[in-house]
Amino acid sequence: SGVPRAIFFEDRQVIADGDRLFHTMGLSPETPNLAVISLAHSYGFSSVVLQMILHGVPVCLAAVPFPRVIEEICRGHESVVIPAVPSIWRAWHRAGILGSLPVKLAVSAGAPLSLLLEKEVFDASGLKIHNFYGASECGGISFDSTSTPRDHTDIVGTLLPGVSVRTGAMGRLLVESDAVGTGYDELRKDDLLEDGSYLTRDIAFLAPASVLHVSGSTGGAINVSGRKISPSKVEAALMATGLLRRVRVFGVPSPDPERFEEILALYEAEAGTTIEGLKLATSSRLEVWELPRHWYDAPELWQLDPAALKAKWVAKQL
Repeated sequence: SGVPRAIFFEDRQVIADGDRLFHTMGLSPETPNLAVISLAHSYGFSSVVLQMILHGVPVCLAAVPFPRVIEEICRGHESVVIPAVPSIWRAWHRAGILGSLPVKLAVSAGAPLSLLLEKEVFDASGLKIHNFYGASECGGISFDSTSTPRDHTDIVGTLLPGVSVRTGAMGRLLVESDAVGTGYDELRKDDLLEDGSYLTRDIAFLAPASVLHVSGSTGGAINVSGRKISPSKVEAALMATGLLRRVRVFGVPSPDPERFEEILALYEAEAGTTIEGLKLATSSRLEVWELPRHWYDAPELWQLDPAALKAKWVAKQL
């Protein structure tokens, strides 16, 4: 939830993750990956870049994920594999293009995939979206290889071969595999990333048949449509404008399940400050998706901790 950190890997760990995804997902040099997600993100790197380097899986780069662009790209291929995020799958579903795309494998990760979207897509086009769960520190953890929609929204698939999990401190999921990184450039007091073990910030449990359920998270990062945003970074950028006396940034549940969370800023402004002026002043420091969607200049809310503030938000008391 603070300043982004570097994660260190040895080549064997990176290769182990790439090989595991290749075999588990049934990827092939005969079927290209359609890249619509950031290749700099661990999800895109493992699912697309590593597969090209290690196994010769071709890549079709989409400049933008607009429905008509995707349709045009797919016309030149007999089949494609598409790793995407829920918000993109929803946009394509609403555009009505999924039934006509030659999708061999549809994968969703980065943010929770709602049961409603998964079922709507399946009913409308016969396409099963497969949930994939992993982390930057350890690569892939689980994959939903079933052919029909899930029964529960917290199911993130079955464990990948060679990956084992158990419950760690505070109910957090502890992952063990040969793809776990060697460590961070800067440690925090509750970190565990060493000797093939990584303690995630997710609350999870393993059901029979190695089906993994993720019920929540103890982490501070805000998940907006699969993008992980640091509250500390947003707060620092807002304070650097000189237009605020103080600010606190939170993630609150979004009414849009595919967006998952939205950013809320609780602030105390200098005289004459406007929200539009504040947004303009931070435009060179923050990406559009990092800007708060909700702004509150409410002194009575400063006494609340993040959990209490979120509770008020959910109860529509703000």
